[in-house]
Amino acid sequence: MRFIIQRVKHASVTVDNQIVGKIGPGLLILVGINDKDNDEFIDHITDKFLNLRLWDDSKGTRWKECVKSLNYEILLVSQFTLYQVFKGNKPDFHFAMNGEPAKVLFDKIVDCVKKKYDPNKIQTGTFGAYMNVDLCNDGPVTIQWEYPGDVAEKIEENNKKKNNPKDNKNEKKDDKDKDKKKMEKMEKRKERKEKKNNNEKKKNDEKDDDKINDDDKKENDKKENDKKENDKKENDKIEDDKKENDKKEDDKKEDEKEINEIDTTKKNE
Repeated sequence: MRFIIQRVKHASVTVDNQIVGKIGPGLLILVGINDKDNDEFIDHITDKFLNLRLWDDSKGTRWKECVKSLNYEILLVSQFTLYQVFKGNKPDFHFAMNGEPAKVLFDKIVDCVKKKYDPNKIQTGTFGAYMNVDLCNDGPVTIQWEYPGDVAEKIEENNKKKNNPKDNKNEKKDDKDKDKKKMEKMEKRKERKEKKNNNEKKKNDEKDDDKINDDDKKENDKKENDKKENDKKENDKIEDDKKENDKKEDDKKEDEKEINEIDTTKKNE
């Protein structure tokens, strides 16, 4: 759906010289419905109408107040011509929804706003009629809004293709160029990634080599220390054995000396 939202001091709709809708300060909203629309987003859309902050507050702060907070009014007018496509200088409206289903959706929007707000403050034009719309735009402040946005983008894209076949060809060429550039970027990204992975692998290999060298060095150091320790133990054992033997030898000599002394004493007796 496409909306032209105008902040007004007053607005009115006349059909056959009779005023069918009239408001004071508030919003005049022109409503365009395309052939892909449904009632899925009406709740969100009507919330936006009531809460759109287009007025200053009492302190002069900009864009603070909305229809609901100021107790203002809304005038809703159906406007199928919002979905036009130019064919040369002639407008075409085949993107707009046909009359009867469009009226059903428009009425649902009106009913939804009335349920959420004071229904006496909601006015409308006459759907499908030839209308004269009078307004005093306050500001002026005019907002164009499309919801949901993806529909607008598709319609705009179709408009460009139909109105500018040359541009369409150029667009295809541009798309090919974009695809080519995209592929080149992907290749470069792939090369950078491979280079990065190779550098990381090289660093990891170097780390592994360093680790192996460190481990070998530690192992060799350990073996050397173990050898020294064993040699020391062996030397200590030899030294101990020597001391033990020396002690035994000394003891033996001492024993022999005592025996000799005893023998000498006996002889003297």
